[in-house]
Amino acid sequence: MKNLIPVATLLLLLVFATFTRAAGHAKQISKAQAEQIALQKIRNGRIENSELQSAHGKQFWSVDVARPGSKNGKEVHIDAATGKILKVSTEKPGDRAEEGLKR
Repeated sequence: MKNLIPVATLLLLLVFATFTRAAGHAKQISKAQAEQIALQKIRNGRIENSELQSAHGKQFWSVDVARPGSKNGKEVHIDAATGKILKVSTEKPGDRAEEGLKR
């Protein structure tokens, strides 16, 4: 019986650690959620492209939004874990063409 207690304790710790790790991965926002966040920021925009990227050990959604009546687009970076907008930048037509060549 004395040997059973440490084994049961170890088993419970392993189960807890596995559950905690799995729950951490479930916190990521979806592509659709990231697109909605971008559209809330860029009113009357239209989604052109969205992709999950990572830099410096963090994942973020890069969402390209076209604006009606404008040649320029907006690129919105959204933290994949929190949904917080990290950066909004303007992309000129030449910038987007160069980015397409890199892919």
